[in-house]
Amino acid sequence: MNQTIFSFLKKYDNNVLSINRLLVSSFLSIKNIRVDNNRKIKNLIITELDDEFKRLQEFLILIKKVDKEFCFEELLELFEFVISPSDKLVNGAIYTPRYIRDYITNKSFNLYHNKNFDDFKIVDISCGCGGFLINAVRLLKKYTKKSYKDIFSENIFGIDIQNYSIERTKILLSLLALENGEDIEEFSFNLFEGDSLEFDWKKESEQVKLNNGFDIILGNPPYVCSRNMDSKTKSLMSNWSTCSTGHPDLYIPFFEIGYKLLKENGVLGYITVNSFIKSFNGKGIRKYFHENKVDIKIIDFEDEQIFNSRMTYTSICFLINRKSEEIEYIPLRSNQLNEKFSFVKHKYDELSISNGWYLKNRNLINKIENIGTQFGEIYNTKSGIATLKNKVYIFKPIKETKKFYFIDDEIKIEKKICKNVVNSNLLVKTDNIDSFIEKIIFPYEYDSDEQYSVIKEDKLQKKFPNTYEYLLSKKSELAMRDKGKGKDYLYWYAFGRNQSLEKSKYKLLFPQLAREGFKSCISSDEDLYFYNGMGALSDNLEDLQILEKIFLTDIFWTYVSSISKNYASNYFSLGRNYIKHFGIYDFSNEDKEYILRENNVLSLNEYINKLYYGVINE
Repeated sequence: MNQTIFSFLKKYDNNVLSINRLLVSSFLSIKNIRVDNNRKIKNLIITELDDEFKRLQEFLILIKKVDKEFCFEELLELFEFVISPSDKLVNGAIYTPRYIRDYITNKSFNLYHNKNFDDFKIVDISCGCGGFLINAVRLLKKYTKKSYKDIFSENIFGIDIQNYSIERTKILLSLLALENGEDIEEFSFNLFEGDSLEFDWKKESEQVKLNNGFDIILGNPPYVCSRNMDSKTKSLMSNWSTCSTGHPDLYIPFFEIGYKLLKENGVLGYITVNSFIKSFNGKGIRKYFHENKVDIKIIDFEDEQIFNSRMTYTSICFLINRKSEEIEYIPLRSNQLNEKFSFVKHKYDELSISNGWYLKNRNLINKIENIGTQFGEIYNTKSGIATLKNKVYIFKPIKETKKFYFIDDEIKIEKKICKNVVNSNLLVKTDNIDSFIEKIIFPYEYDSDEQYSVIKEDKLQKKFPNTYEYLLSKKSELAMRDKGKGKDYLYWYAFGRNQSLEKSKYKLLFPQLAREGFKSCISSDEDLYFYNGMGALSDNLEDLQILEKIFLTDIFWTYVSSISKNYASNYFSLGRNYIKHFGIYDFSNEDKEYILRENNVLSLNEYINKLYYGVINE
């Protein structure tokens, strides 16, 4: 849809009824559709007598100028677009492209063994403005001789948490019928305003109860991360077993809800976030799939961005309500959906619930993890310092004196309370950490055993009065950390988390998100700290020097790209959980000597790969 149209709607009256009237009237006018009977649509038509008529004419001129067709799909996209940004954030509404909906709907129909389409009960349990239901109606119309009226009342079901989304679904379904010549006074819909986390379908719908569930479930579950959920949603999520681990996103329980609503051999087709495959927060849903031996097929888009408006990494999942000892998986680009492809089967018994499903190069990954000693047993890997308010604690001095660093012309901080700190994520670009060393206000001290503790407030005030005065001026800001939980900190000026405060003789710093050939850097400065990125800590310099060179090898990157979380532009996460099981080869003294002295990356890669594959191919 043209951006000028979106811009017009952004400036338009955001009243739901006004928007509905504008879009419906525009569509009817451009498509030259006459409405004689349907009351819902007639009540939305703007006439020459209405105050809105002038704006309608302006909008029609704009549409005809940039988009002469204004097809039904574009109308749906506009209805999804005008959902308020705050609702999109909290409820996860997002427009699903038609080619994705077409594929999921067609495939779900084809996977279902029952071809008695007349009796199908089809639902979207987070229906938004009804995109998937529109697809389902089109297929039912194709496969049956039923009227739209009968399809709406007998086959199609939906629920959404927003009343205006349900109203817009009714509008769009009515317009679909009208566009195809079916104009009756009133259609009857099985569409409900409600929260799927607590909605009881068999109680609310006699049809669903008699059918013993749904034949097909379609949808795009809400994209809401745990930090954006309200307290009610978090409470409701706790009722679902799939949400028992970590901080799961809102899409997770929609697998469990949907699967329980399927009748025997029924099919569920979703496009949803792919993080459940590997992430810690997906442990609960992986356990649910394992325990119930769910027949699931996964098309993983990996790092491809399907939705233009979201940096979201997605997969298409089909669940069939029957037992299976295997899951089926394939990584794919979206432009390959209509090509012939074959899923690779993986036995549940050979997959890990806790560590994540390694579905690419699984046999190779298992062999690598059984080589030598696992990464996590040798290296103490940490995420960086977490102040939760870096702009207060971290700075680059504009000048310095013998005793002070200056944040600006007025604010000076005692040097003795500051440490050097680097953002190790910047190692993506360079390994010269001296170029991005900053200062961090460090309100901690160490005892003789190198154990850290927070500097007591009276001591902080007495010994570092300038720093104390500065932090005091930021007290209200610090109190808002953790969404206001900062108010409960024992020491209000302490960092938000206690991670990575211990001293280490040596540390190998590296970025948390990286792609092949990323930079890393070894530091022997005990008083150098890091934030945002990662660090492998050790008292053995040689171990870190070898690891630094392993990072540059094909074998390491094959492992990471097979098991880690995908990001755009071929970046992957190097978080601790993704690399802790990588097997560190038991290098001989001769191997170590060669690796330590050789600086040619190609030669190192060849040498280390040869050692690994020698074990793998045994």
